[in-house]
Amino acid sequence: MKFTYRWGQRPLDGYTIKRGLGHGGFGEVYFALSDGGKEVALKLIRGHGDIELRGIGNCLNLKHPHLVHLYDLRTDSQGDRWLVMEYVQGESLGNILQRSPRGLAESQAREWFLEAARAVNFLHDHAVVHRDIKPANIFIENGRIKLGDYGLSKSVGASQHEQSSNVGTIHYMAPEVASGAYSKQIDIYACGVMLFEMLTGEVPFKGESWAEIAIKHQTDLPNMRYVPTAYIPILEKALNKKADRRFADMNEMIQAVEMIEQPTTETAQQTPTSRGEPQPSAKPQAALRKRGQISELTSSLLLAPLPAIPATAIWAIFTGSVNWGVLASLFLIMVAVAWTVLITAKMGEGSDNRKPQRFVLILFGAGIGLMAFWLEGWSLPELWLRDESIPAGLQSYWGGVLRAERGAMEILSAYSVFFMLALGVPRWWMSADRKRKDRFSLYPLIASGAWGLILLAMWQGSRGPNDAMPPGEFVLALAGAAAIVQMVSHWSPPAPVNKRYRRRWAGDARERGGRI
Repeated sequence: MKFTYRWGQRPLDGYTIKRGLGHGGFGEVYFALSDGGKEVALKLIRGHGDIELRGIGNCLNLKHPHLVHLYDLRTDSQGDRWLVMEYVQGESLGNILQRSPRGLAESQAREWFLEAARAVNFLHDHAVVHRDIKPANIFIENGRIKLGDYGLSKSVGASQHEQSSNVGTIHYMAPEVASGAYSKQIDIYACGVMLFEMLTGEVPFKGESWAEIAIKHQTDLPNMRYVPTAYIPILEKALNKKADRRFADMNEMIQAVEMIEQPTTETAQQTPTSRGEPQPSAKPQAALRKRGQISELTSSLLLAPLPAIPATAIWAIFTGSVNWGVLASLFLIMVAVAWTVLITAKMGEGSDNRKPQRFVLILFGAGIGLMAFWLEGWSLPELWLRDESIPAGLQSYWGGVLRAERGAMEILSAYSVFFMLALGVPRWWMSADRKRKDRFSLYPLIASGAWGLILLAMWQGSRGPNDAMPPGEFVLALAGAAAIVQMVSHWSPPAPVNKRYRRRWAGDARERGGRI
């Protein structure tokens, strides 16, 4: 977009334009030098009345280490109004987040958010509502935060609001903005959205149009799957659809974030609050999260054998015979598979890298195959290092290193490979995901059972007359384990979406001609 003024021009007495910095809903911003050599940012203000400009004047004397300083409000020879501001030599948080698709490091996000939040709290203490908090309005200079564009906050009206939504700030707008409400709570909501983005790299609500995003702000809940556990209750409160259910003020949200101790902190320190009062640190949150995970895993492991009993009974009814050896083997294998999935799912909770989980599942699969081999009454192979003949009924393997019953190693290999493939290929951890869509679904049962049948079919098609083949009850063990995992693993249900309200709200938006 073309700037009104170019390098070297002096539209405002005492300042020389050096270059344009950007355009916004409120006008154009330039980098300029005063006649005395001071670097400043000049904002050419477009379309604001005297009442709004007096509001800007009220912000001129606000001073805070994390606010962009406003120096003066001037008028040029053509009657245009200019806001003279501090020039921040740094890039915006928005640009940094564009280069961080997975979000910032937790410690960095916490530090920068607290600095920005303290600036917002300072504005609120002086009866100023920012109304356009977003990463593009936050700048980092020498590693410190500077919040800008607060001087024009009071001038936001219906037409400016619509203009602002066209440049992307719809992602940070509280639900009540649609009804024209502009209280301090909309800044708390926007700070919640920004904290979510800093931690995950994405805004909580996305869509192909501003209307779709606005409806999601009204009706949907954010997916907290990739949010660090300690921040989930804070974001749930800050992003509540009801303004009166959010934090009472910005300082309360600041204190909640300050209570989250960094994992690298080894000694308790006093953390200054936004009002300058020391506050003792909380217990290390990493240890609390680990303790909670161990507690959840322990309870799930203890509950897993209970649903395995009826699953084993179903097999007895299906076959029409009660073979206690087979039933005991089926029960134990089913529980072992369920335990394996629960342990590996909890190990990789919150991580995008699933390779370690697959490796552990494959490793445990080999062990379950060995257990199934032993449960069927086979003797485990023995080392045979003596130079003697092999007794009758036994067979040597690996050049005489091992001895076992005839055909035993073939069966052991078949069982181990079966469970290695059965556990290592499917995404078993999704059945134990706390954020899964449904508490219990038939899909994991069908998928695991079908994959077991495919593996049996592969053996059936490739084996010779003397080749070993896994028994059919292994397929039931896989399907039963998929059911058990869902029954005993913890689940956080998503809030229901009021579709009727969503349709009505969308209709109201169309009647307003697309304005929110």
